Parts: sequence; C-alpha cells; structure tokens
Amino acid sequence: MRILLITYSIILILGISAMMSGIHHLANVAGFIGAMSLLVVFFKDRSDHESEKEVKLRRYWYVVAGTGIFFSLLFGSFWNDHMGNMI
Repeated sequence: MRILLITYSIILILGISAMMSGIHHLANVAGFIGAMSLLVVFFKDRSDHESEKEVKLRRYWYVVAGTGIFFSLLFGSFWNDHMGNMI
C-alpha cells in the first residue's frame, strides 16, 4: 500500500505541476508512470483464489494508472502545441 501511495503522490505532483507551469513534459512522465503501472498490474500472474484485499489493491492500482494516463492526455497531449516537436 505504501508503494501505491508514493506512486499516486508522484503522479499527482507531476500532473499538478504540469498544469501550473505549462511544461507538458511533466504530464507525459506522469502518463508514462501510469502506463507502466497498468502494464505491471494487468499482466501480473494472479492466483486462482484472490483475497478481497488483493482485489481491492488491484482496483486501486487501476485508479492510479488511470489518473496518470488522464493527466498525460489532458495536460500533456492536448496542451502540447509542438506535437512531438515536429512542427
């Protein structure tokens, strides 16, 4: 649970700082962290009989990953006027 809270706080700090400063790269880093956590949690081998605590923790990880991806889309991609610095 501690790693979950640390990851969530890092994503929130990166997302809010991207919103306040306008540096879209911070939000993209938050999205990257969210995507990696989603991949780790989604493709992790699970036992056939999971306890309620494990199911609840997995749902919390999905919320953390979704928050990171949301910040990346909202403050990273939509506010990025350079679109990968190709213009």
